[in-house]
Parts: sequence; structure tokens; C-alpha cells
Amino acid sequence: MMRVPRGLLLGLLLLGAACGDAADGSGAGGSPSSSASGGSGGTSEPTSTGAGGVGGAIGPTCEGTAAACADTFGDVFTAGNGRADGTLVAIVRTTDTQCTAFNNDHVVLQVAIGGAVQRLVVNVEGVAVASTSAALVGPAFAEGWHLGAVLEYVDDLDLHSDAFAQVTVEGAEAFLCQHLVPGDPISVFAYAEDNPSSAHQIHFNESYPDGAIVANPASETPTYLAFRFGNQAF
Repeated sequence: MMRVPRGLLLGLLLLGAACGDAADGSGAGGSPSSSASGGSGGTSEPTSTGAGGVGGAIGPTCEGTAAACADTFGDVFTAGNGRADGTLVAIVRTTDTQCTAFNNDHVVLQVAIGGAVQRLVVNVEGVAVASTSAALVGPAFAEGWHLGAVLEYVDDLDLHSDAFAQVTVEGAEAFLCQHLVPGDPISVFAYAEDNPSSAHQIHFNESYPDGAIVANPASETPTYLAFRFGNQAF
């Protein structure tokens, strides 16, 4: 599926600043200018919303979450926005330099899909975070890359910028480790471009579908982990 713009031409020009996700594992992330979000609606209703992950000392630590990190990767992703369903293999933090293709300003979620490990690259620098419970948007959880399954924070989750809390890099990593456990099912709304092993844009996007991580995606009450840059308002 091609990415369909939902904003004006200005949104297109701002996209490069909004992402900076370096799906290939290199480069620094950027922070976009503020803009309102609209878009197509969904059918799921959230059961609760709220900010989470303030600071760097919440919940369980991330020790050991990269122990099983892979050094070779698959080629499941085709270009476009979609939802990756699989099993979480490792949470590779910015400090997990022992892992292949670690990233110095993103966390890499390694997810097993179809017998191979894929990389889902999450910006953790200059972000604010929130979590909310809602039904899984799109088809039922099933291992694979579901091209065309897209998410909008406002329309699908009733999630707005004031529900987010600004965090440090360490706080964002702790936020992920608080909610995610290697070996568990996971869904990730993301965008794949020119690298079949990696996808990114796992945050609010001003002109395109949003990205998010879903813990317990096969349950009745999945938990969405959402991200925005500090100066985004929606």
C-alpha cells in the first residue's frame, strides 16, 4: 500500500523532520513542528488512556532483554504502512552495543515473524510516551506483515498529545521494558520503506498513519504504547 497523505503540502515538507528514524540502524532522530492530526476513523474504543514512563527508574529494569538478540534478519517487509505481528525476541537498547545493528538513539525491537527476525526501530530521543488499552485495530492477531493495517491515534484510540509525558532516553527504554517481555506476542504499527528487514516511524505522524507498539495483542485488552515528539500537538 502506498502512503496516502492526509495533510497539506506543508505536512509533506515536515515529514523528514518528524521521522529521522534511520530504519537501517544509523543516524539521529529529529523533532517536527506542531500540527493538528486528522485522518480516517477506526472502530475500536479505548478503555483507558494515560501517560507513562516518566524518568528512568520505573517498573522492571531492561537487564537481560537483549540476551537473545539475533545477528541475521529476514525480509518480510514490503513497502508501505502496516502492522507486524510476531513474537518479541529482544529489546535492543541504545547501550546494547553487543547486538548487531544496534542504534545509538533508537531502541530496536527484534520480532520473530515467519521463521526470521525482523527489526522494528523506535525513536527514544526527544519523545513523550503514553499507554492506553483498546481493541486491536485491523485484522485479528496473526503472525505476519499486514500491509495496509493502519492506525490513527486520535480517531482509533481517542489519544491526544496532552496524555503524553516527556521522557529521557533512559525513561523511554524503561517504559518499553515495563510493558514488553521477550517471548511474548507483539504487534507493531510501522512503515517499511526500502529495507525488507526493518520498519520504523513508530510514533505520531502528522501527514501519514501513526505508529505504535501493542502488548498482549491477542488478548481482549491489548495495551498500546504510543510516542510523539515533544513539540507535536494533536
